[in-house]
Order: sequence, then structure tokens, then C-alpha cells
Amino acid sequence: MKRREFFEKAGCSTLGLMLAYFGLKMPLNAGEKMSREEMVMKMLMEKMGKTKEEAQKMMERFKKKLPMIQKKCVCKGCPSYVKDETVVGFCHPLVGKSQVITKEKGCICGSCPVYKKMELTKGYYCTRGAEMEQKMVK
Repeated sequence: MKRREFFEKAGCSTLGLMLAYFGLKMPLNAGEKMSREEMVMKMLMEKMGKTKEEAQKMMERFKKKLPMIQKKCVCKGCPSYVKDETVVGFCHPLVGKSQVITKEKGCICGSCPVYKKMELTKGYYCTRGAEMEQKMVK
């Protein structure tokens, strides 16, 4: 199916057709959020200068490492961790900062086996974002 046919069947506007013609995506609607994976891909390409292929390979590696990171992570023992949180591994790009944890009450990231194995340098990933995000802020 050609792009034009796809957009016509999907009921997209003329703007959508024009953007598709040039290989671009429709902008997000108000209130619509970009997925974490899309955000990381965008960061890799726009902020780190990776090609789409390089970014996709990095994403594959990120996805493979995530279960190991979440298994070894010590987030649940941290003073900043709250009982309502269900996620761990905030240092990982595909997890990023918590939507629940808002107060920094202490950080044990430096004692985490993941921190040492991945040679991380930052901390407070639950409130400040993954290592990669924190490095982008500079």
C-alpha cells in the first residue's frame, strides 16, 4: 500500500498527506505523549548524532539489557523509593525517571551492582532521569 492510500484510508488530513509525501510524521496532538522508546530514539538521533540504523541497534541492545538491569537493581532499598512505585531500573534509558517518586531522600545508586557494571557516574536516576538523559543536560 502506498503512503497516500494509507493516509486516505486512515482519514488523515491534507497536511498529513503532505508530511507523508516528504517522509515526515504528523505532529503529536495536544495531550498525546511520545512513548519512552520514541523519545530515546529521538534523543539518540538528534542529540547524539546517531543515524537511524545506529539508533535502532542501540535500542536493541537497550532492550536486551533491561531485564538484567531490573533483576540486579537495588532501587527498592533506596530511601527515595516509595511503596506506590512499581518500576525499577531508572538508570536505564528505556525506564528513565519515576512518575511516582518526587522527593530525593537519599541515593544508593553508587552501591548498585548495575551502577558498577555499567560504569555509571550519575545518581538519583528516579528523580533526574537515566544516565544518558542526565549527560544530555550538560
